[in-house]
Amino acid sequence: MRIVLELMICLLLNIGTFYGQKVNSNNTLDLYLLIGQSNMAGRGVIDDESQHTSENILTLDKTGNWVVAKDPLHFDKPYAGVGPGLSFAQAMLEDQGKIKIGLIPCAWGGSPIKVWSSGAKYFENFPYDEAIARAKIAMQKGQLKGILWHQGESDNDASRSVVYFEKLKELIANFRKDLNAPNLPFIAGEIGRFNQADYINKIVNTLPTEVENTAVVSSEGLVDKGDQLHFDSASARELGKRYAEAMKKILKEASSATSKKRPKIVLTFDDAEITHYRNVAPLLKKYGFNATFFVCEFPIKKSGQENEYMTWKQIKELHQQGFEIGNHTGHHKNLTKLSPDDMKKEIAYIDEKCQAFGIPKPVSLAYPGNRNDSISQRIVKEMGYKYARAGGAKNYNPKTDNPFAIPSFTVIDSEKYKARTLNGLKNIQNDEILVLTFHGVPDVLDPDYSTSIELLDEIFAFIKEKKYKVVAMRDL
Repeated sequence: MRIVLELMICLLLNIGTFYGQKVNSNNTLDLYLLIGQSNMAGRGVIDDESQHTSENILTLDKTGNWVVAKDPLHFDKPYAGVGPGLSFAQAMLEDQGKIKIGLIPCAWGGSPIKVWSSGAKYFENFPYDEAIARAKIAMQKGQLKGILWHQGESDNDASRSVVYFEKLKELIANFRKDLNAPNLPFIAGEIGRFNQADYINKIVNTLPTEVENTAVVSSEGLVDKGDQLHFDSASARELGKRYAEAMKKILKEASSATSKKRPKIVLTFDDAEITHYRNVAPLLKKYGFNATFFVCEFPIKKSGQENEYMTWKQIKELHQQGFEIGNHTGHHKNLTKLSPDDMKKEIAYIDEKCQAFGIPKPVSLAYPGNRNDSISQRIVKEMGYKYARAGGAKNYNPKTDNPFAIPSFTVIDSEKYKARTLNGLKNIQNDEILVLTFHGVPDVLDPDYSTSIELLDEIFAFIKEKKYKVVAMRDL
């Protein structure tokens, strides 16, 4: 595959010699990579508006030449038409001075996300490898500013959508690595809401809480061309404008002084209580926050108590919504009182349950009751974990604190604990990390550890107002 890619690059580099550059620009271009499937490639009808061009918007054509951009930008199919790319570039030019934009069209109609990886073939093409090759050619004339992604129709079903989010995160990481741009902005677009199935949009909307320098643009109000699959011309252009608005915002944040490192907040929820599914997850979605749910199978002492805990099907749904599923051991036992072999069994129990339900192996663990010692820390590390949460009511400092004994603040409704939590949030400094531990919201079985929905909402609102960065523990 490496040889194929190198030959591809050489061919594209030489094509300009054979055909001659259509546009010679001495200006450095602001480059944007357009990837995905047919709605990025464009299927809208070419109309009079398609004839409007600007010498400040260029596109890398299929022969590797820079030409003045006009619809269709893409060449994946003979019937490629109006897509979001050109209107995106037009909107990016507004109030931007004398910049020139270079578009790199690389979308392939019908392509599922699985073919957007190195070496993956789609009919006679290699979508990912060709996009990398074309991007590197374009980067000889400018700076790559961002990626626009519109894809998902081919994965919009119950089976393929299950693995979609992990593949999308991998795709972003691969592009950033292979283009040597670790913080490259990545904007994804919702698929049309006229699609009969609705799996992908709710998944892709978790992206900004999971991956830095990403955003999602809405398809609300956009209409199809009559096939319940492709945007019509006007909707494709409106989508492009929405991409531009999101891209301008993310670029501004990246260059602004406010983009300096902000305090990080890690929200963790213990014991797999049903209120996490019913009350917490919807509130997290409302605020756009990620979180880690540390799950276990809590011992049932009385009939009916099982209804106060999530089923594994519900836990899986939390994973599919983009939240981290962490390990709270199989049955909430005090690890410091177990033999090393029994510790491993308790930890492995949740690993195996996650595997059985299609949830990735956890990388974060919370010690039951925060009880831990050097032996339990060693075993957790040996079993492939990256982080383990304890107590201590102080901020976490990665430079000095043990990642297998991360301190945290327990949040309870009592005035003492509420004051302590709010005080910790108010006094956190840039670059500091505050881990919060919640139990039931509310906690029916153990009211002494209960947090009301009102207090949780108050805490979330404060975090949002202060613009603190909220991450799952796996993203520390």
